[in-house]
This record gives sequence, C-alpha cells and structure tokens, in this order.
Amino acid sequence: MSKSFKNKQIAKSTKNIEPTYKSINQYVQYGLIVLLCFVLYGNTIPNDYALDDALVITQNSFTHKGLNGIADIFAYDSFKGSGDAYINSVSGGRYRPFSIATFAIEYQFFGQNPHISHFFNILFYALSCVLLFILLTKILARYSNIHWFNSIPFVATLLFAAHPIHTEVIANIKSRDEIFSLLFSLLTLWAVLKHLETGKIAYSIVSPLFFAIALLSKEIAVVFIIIVPTTLYFFTVHSLKKIAFETAPLLLFFIVFMVVRNAMIAKTNTDIAYVKDIMNYSFADMNAAQKWATIVYCLGLYLKLLFIPHPLTWDYYPYHIKIMEWSDSLVLLSLVVYLFLGYLLIKGLKSKSIVSYCIIVFIVPLGLTANILFPVGAFMCERFVYVSSIGFVICIAWLFALYLDKIKLKPILLLLPILCLFGFKTFNRNKAWKDDDTLIETDIKTSDNSVKSLSEYGKKLYIRSLKVTDPIELHQMYDDVMYYETKAFAICKNIEITNYILGTLYGKYKNDLNRAVFYLENSIHLDPKHIEAYNNLGIAYGMLKQYDKAIDTFNKALIASPNNLEVLKNLSLTYQFMGRIDKAEMYAKQMKVLEAKRK
Repeated sequence: MSKSFKNKQIAKSTKNIEPTYKSINQYVQYGLIVLLCFVLYGNTIPNDYALDDALVITQNSFTHKGLNGIADIFAYDSFKGSGDAYINSVSGGRYRPFSIATFAIEYQFFGQNPHISHFFNILFYALSCVLLFILLTKILARYSNIHWFNSIPFVATLLFAAHPIHTEVIANIKSRDEIFSLLFSLLTLWAVLKHLETGKIAYSIVSPLFFAIALLSKEIAVVFIIIVPTTLYFFTVHSLKKIAFETAPLLLFFIVFMVVRNAMIAKTNTDIAYVKDIMNYSFADMNAAQKWATIVYCLGLYLKLLFIPHPLTWDYYPYHIKIMEWSDSLVLLSLVVYLFLGYLLIKGLKSKSIVSYCIIVFIVPLGLTANILFPVGAFMCERFVYVSSIGFVICIAWLFALYLDKIKLKPILLLLPILCLFGFKTFNRNKAWKDDDTLIETDIKTSDNSVKSLSEYGKKLYIRSLKVTDPIELHQMYDDVMYYETKAFAICKNIEITNYILGTLYGKYKNDLNRAVFYLENSIHLDPKHIEAYNNLGIAYGMLKQYDKAIDTFNKALIASPNNLEVLKNLSLTYQFMGRIDKAEMYAKQMKVLEAKRK
C-alpha cells in the first residue's frame, strides 16, 4: 500500500466520523439540549450566593475591582483576594483564575448580581452539553442509529444534562471553574479532531490554547492529556506515533502551566499556620488500612450516586462517611466492582471496545479527585465526578442501544421516565441551593454527622438567636446550638467558631465559667484576631474574680482593635471592681472621647 493511499484512507476515516442521521435534525437536537438545560436549572436564577461563592465573589477584593482586578486574579493564589486567612483553609494551593476573572467582568457591568451569574452558569453548561453531543456524534458514528432521538450521542447527552449529581456544579456559582474546565477541554478534543479531519494548521494552534484555558479554569483538565489520545486510539485509525504527535503540545502546555501555577502560589505569602486535622486532611485520625478502605468505599459510593442520585449533599466532610474497615461488606463490594471494571478495561483495549473507553473516561478523572494520589480536602464531593460522569452516560446509552434494540424497544421509551425522575430530582435539589441558610438547613438532615454541617448549622442558629427576645424560644435555641456545636467539637476540636460559640453560651447561658474559659481560650488560639472571643474571655475571668487575667485579655484585644468601645468599657469596669478608680476613669474618658468623635 502506497503512503499517499494510506494517508487518504486515514483522512477519509477521520472525515467520515459523521452519522447518517445528522441532516437538518442537528439544530433540533441542539435546541432540545439547550432547552432541557434551562428547564432543569432555570429555577437557580432567582437563587442567591452560597458557600464558596464568598471566596471568589462576595468577599473577594480582586473581583470587586472589576476589570481592574483581573491582573491580580492571575497573579496570585485564587483565594488571595479573600484574605490570607483563607489560603490555608484547605490543603494545597489553588490557581484557577479564569472563572474568577469572569466574575470580575460580571461585577464590572452588573455589580454584585447572583442572578446574572446563575444565568451564565446555565448558559455555559448548555454549551458544554451541545459540544459533548457534537463530539459524541463525531466519534460514535459507527454506533449511529437512523432515528436521532434513539442514538447513543443524543441519549448520552440528555442523561448528562439531566443528571442530578451535577446540581452542585451548576447551582453553585463558584463551580463555574468546573464548567469552564470541561467546556474548554471538550473544545480541545474538538480542535484536535478537526485538525486530523481537515489538516488545517489553525486547529493545531487553537487546541493547546483551549487546553490552557481549561487548565486555568481548574487543574482537573489535565486528565484530557490521557482522554484525548485515548479517544483518537479508540475511534480513529491513526497510528500511535501520530496520536502522540497530536497530544504532545497539550503536555507541553501543561508543563508551562504548572511552572506558572507554582510560581503564583509560591509568591502568595501567608503567616497562617497550617493545622493538619480532619478539616484539612480527612484521614488525619485513621490508620493506613482505614484510609484506603474509606477511599474504596467512596469510589463505590460515586457509582451508586450515578445510578441512584439520592440523597445528595454539599458536605462529605468527616464523618458524614464514617471510618471504614476492610471487614465492611460495602468496601469489599466496591473493590470487587472496580476490579471487574479493570478487567473489562484491559479485555477491551485491543478490540477498542466502547466499554473500555467509557471505563477509562470514568476512572482517569476520578483518580485525581478520590484522594488516591494526593489529599483533596474531603472524602468526596459530587462535583468531583462531573467529568467522570461522561464515561458513565456513554456506557448507559450504549447499553440502551445494544440491548433494547434486540427486544425491539426504543431507547427513548426507557429514557423518558429516567429523564423525568432525574429532572424532578435536579429541579427540586436546585431549591436547596437558594442560599447558605437553606442549603445548610436542608443538608444537616443528610450530613447529620459531618463536622462541617454540624458547626455551620449551629452557627446559623446562634446568629438567629441574637435577634430572639422571647426567653422560652431563646433557651430552646441555645439548647439546639449547644447540641450541634458540642457534637461538632467531639469530632474536631480545632474549629474556631465552634469554640467561640460554646465558650460564649457556657458563660452567659449555662453560667459554667470554667468551661467558658476553656472554649474561649481555644477560640483565641485558633484565631488571635477574634475580638469578641477576647471580650467574652475577659468577662469570664472577671466573673471568676481573676482580674489580672481579665485585664491582660482585654489589653490583648486592644492591641488587635485599639478603639473597641466594648473592650474599653469592660476594661474600665474590671478596674472598678478591683478598686482601681483612677484606671477605671482613664478608660471611661477614653471611651467618651471616641464616642464624641464618632458622633
């Protein structure tokens, strides 16, 4: 066979990656996909900000600069704009400036408007789904069906668009980094395929540029260094050498990205000490066997949630998932399932089985987010399976097409009830993401043993109690707050707000001053700038008649906040109780001067 003939055959094989059913129906399909996305997620548009939206939008000084903040967004760790206290709040650094830059652009033109941001999240998600459909249409041409609504690409895309496990990504504005990372990774694959199809140099230029944007959105895009060549191997006839040549620029851009990323993170200095507890490293209280048993269990739970996405929660911190042992039947079941998936993957590699391809697309991204290679800050998160779910939906759509066709049942007939169930769950789950309070109140019922949910829910109740005047209602709220915060403290003793709330309530509600001192001292140790903790601790010392400690505590508070009227007042009262009238009057006069200036 001549070289020219072989090249023509390769070009033909790539060029013909188009289904026979495309024609005018392609625009109907695109429209249905976009419509489905807006129908399912349109009820997020009235929602407010929630959770980590504060880190990238509402409390981010760079975002608030609008267009003028973009340079800073690209120059530092992604949490820098929210203050140094957040940078070590979870292990590792983060350099994901692209999505934050879009928030700054939105802030420039629309102000702080969550509804605009929610709308754009849906729009970018819809574009991702359309692009996924276009790619699946290209690579799955040999599995094409004369009826487009029964085709593997269309069924897989609808399953992906409607799957409830994606609600965290779409309904949480901050997770636009996930949306962009996948969108531009898919564009990377599209450009590579177009270059092979047309031979035009422009596509070979834009493919690594798309990949760079994907990486700048979120590091998970690195998995496409594997997914791109895997796709070319399974669905084209190009040689391994040609595939490696097409993938090499992506690897080069990843190396450049890592150099830049590490430089940006390294120059983001902070003096906050890193505490290795379960809030930063979920496995801190486990031995090696328990750690790996828990990881294997979580892998199985991901599969379960893809098949049955209920219950869903934002919070998989310890110990929503308990410490697992290898003797647990669910751990062993998960291990067996993944070993079987590994067997199917290897078995189908040579024959280029679509099942093998789906398993690779599923496992490779999950390998980066499942605490296998490095800790990710929590046992698991629903957003961590966002990319992996593509492999899942392709496999399910393929099984529909393969087996339902044998019994003369159209895939769409089974797909419709599944879409209805998924759609109902997705639409309903979006309501939980209305705002922080709604999400925390909803998910405490599911994550009732998670230190994060317990602490946050107790905090929300405590803040509400500050506005309650009815004594009976107030006492009931205090009891509830102490129940949740005590349970949180039993799991992790290093949560500053938990120690502060417990110390405050033990002092003013339980009148247990020794416990109040214990918790408030912990709170100050964890956050030396928490003025209210100093103030309450000083009051507790004063009530214990340990006046010297009270004065020392109030003075430390004044170092952090020199003109704090409440601290000055309590310092004056303490000296008055000691009989040091001169000192008491000195601080009382200082208070009056400050009050006069403020008027």
